[in-house]
Amino acid sequence: MAKNYPTRTIHESGITYPPELRIARGDMLGHSVVHKFGHNEAVGTSYEAIAAGGIWRTLQPASATTLRVKAGNTNDTNGGSGAWEIELQGISATGALITETVTLAGTSASTATTQTFIRLIRFFVTKSGTYGTPSAGSHADAIVIENGAGGTDWGTIPLSGLAHGQSQVALYTVPLGYTAYLQNVQIQMEGNKPVDFLFIKRENILDASAPYSPMRVFMELTGMEVPSSIPLNTPIKFDELTDFGAMAKASTTAEVSVDMEIILVEN
Repeated sequence: MAKNYPTRTIHESGITYPPELRIARGDMLGHSVVHKFGHNEAVGTSYEAIAAGGIWRTLQPASATTLRVKAGNTNDTNGGSGAWEIELQGISATGALITETVTLAGTSASTATTQTFIRLIRFFVTKSGTYGTPSAGSHADAIVIENGAGGTDWGTIPLSGLAHGQSQVALYTVPLGYTAYLQNVQIQMEGNKPVDFLFIKRENILDASAPYSPMRVFMELTGMEVPSSIPLNTPIKFDELTDFGAMAKASTTAEVSVDMEIILVEN
C-alpha cells in the first residue's frame, strides 16, 4: 500500500507550485525525479538498446557479478589529469538499489567492486584532475565498465567531441521498494533516416526459473523522421523490479537519442 506522504508549504506567500517542481525541490517526501537519457551513435537495421554501443546487460540473480573500469587512458587515474573516480549505480541480486565508487587506474583495470550487480542503471565521473570547460573535459578517453573478471563490457562513458562524464542509457530498472511513473518521452534521430522505436518492459526481474515474465512492448513508434516530445497525460506505471526503456532500428545506420522523464515513488 502506498504511503501517504506529507508535503510542506514551500513559499511564504502560500503559493503552491506544480507537483513536478515540488518533487524536483524535494518538497514531496518519498518522491524523486529520474531523467533517463540515452544515445546510440550507430543504430543498425535490427533492434538494439538506446545506449552507447547498444549495450544493456540483464543478468539473472544467480549470475550477479562485480564490475570494474576497463584498462584505458594513462591520464584517467587517481592523481592524473583525467578522471579519478566514477560512481556506479545499479541493482543487486536482491533487487535493491546499490551504489559504489571505483578509482580508475589508467592503463590498468581498476579494482573490482565489492558489491555484485545484475543491472547497471547509471555511472558517472565524480572526481577529475581537470577543471572542466567547453574545451577541456573531465576525462581523457572513453571510460568502459566491464565485469570484474574482464571480457564483457557493461557500458561506456563516451568521448565524442567532448568528454561526456556521464553514461547515456535510455533504459531503467525499478528498484525494490519503489514504483516508477513514466510521464514524458522525447526522441531524436539523425536527419532523413527513418527510425522505428520499441518501448519495452519486463516485470519480475528476479525470476530464477521458467515460466518467466515476458518482455512486452508498451509503446511503438514507426517511421519516425522528426524529433518529437510525447507527453503521457496519464503516466505509465511500472512496479518494483521491472525493466523498461527504449530500443530502436533504422532504415540505415543512424544516431538516435531518447529521454525519459520518470517520477520514482517509495512504496
